[in-house]
Amino acid sequence: MKDRLPLISLVIPLFNEAESIPLLFKALNKLHAKLPTISEVIFVDDGSQDQTQDLVNATPLVFPKKLIQLSRNFGHQAALLAGLEHAKGEIVVTLDGDLQHPPSLIPEMLKQHQKGIDIVFTMRQDDASIPNIKKALSRGFYWVMDHLSATQIRHNASDFRSMNRMALQAVLNMPERRKFLRGMVGWVGFCSIILPFKVGQRASGESKYTISKMLRLAFDGLTSFSTMPLYFSAVVGFLLSILTLLYGIYVLYVSFILNAVVAGWSSVILVTLVIGSVLSFLLAILGVYVAAIYDEVKNRPVYIITNTNP
Repeated sequence: MKDRLPLISLVIPLFNEAESIPLLFKALNKLHAKLPTISEVIFVDDGSQDQTQDLVNATPLVFPKKLIQLSRNFGHQAALLAGLEHAKGEIVVTLDGDLQHPPSLIPEMLKQHQKGIDIVFTMRQDDASIPNIKKALSRGFYWVMDHLSATQIRHNASDFRSMNRMALQAVLNMPERRKFLRGMVGWVGFCSIILPFKVGQRASGESKYTISKMLRLAFDGLTSFSTMPLYFSAVVGFLLSILTLLYGIYVLYVSFILNAVVAGWSSVILVTLVIGSVLSFLLAILGVYVAAIYDEVKNRPVYIITNTNP
């Protein structure tokens, strides 16, 4: 049965994870008996400023390893993409390097592929260590995506997943520059399954995914997989135009038909402020999409590699 296992690639993005490297390598080495045909472990250093690169090169690993060094911090999605594009395995697994994605779940993921599953998603169980504000933002984002996008992105989804070569190639063939892999992998379809997992204890330090990065990822996901906000802007703008027209007719009627002075300076100011605020909000929505288009038409590379070892 072990001889029939396909070659495996593990893709692990790293950003200032020097303190986590010894524990991460220890966890990976424990998989040796369960994953005898694993072909490679690809580490992507996303512009680390600590000793991450040196430790990856110096720490022994039972599996063949490759270190891809990016020229700066391009972000988690870009680092994942760099690893996926360099992966050679028939099954590719992506996971974070802080041990919150438990490597011990990988053998079960491979069993699912042996049963004919193309994509194995994972869903994290709520963890008390996650700040409440991050939980609220996460729930809000997935609620918005569920209601505004035709692509289902499951609540508590993570970038801990595995794909066979066919599914991976379908994802890599998608040409957009703003990569939202959680949505892209779900969009391609294929036969899939979800495995729940309990978030492991962080090996060291704090999460590199700040609230600002989470919001940026949310905007990328929304503009990539939903045009509903644009239609919403059009509908609201149309309704405002109708209300403005009706109010204008009312003012003319009171002024010229009833020959009365239109009173209520404060109400006029209030209406003006409301309309101005709504229009500003709608313009902001349009601006987000224009920014996304601007990024796409520049066609700059998603990441730049300075060195690959070996």
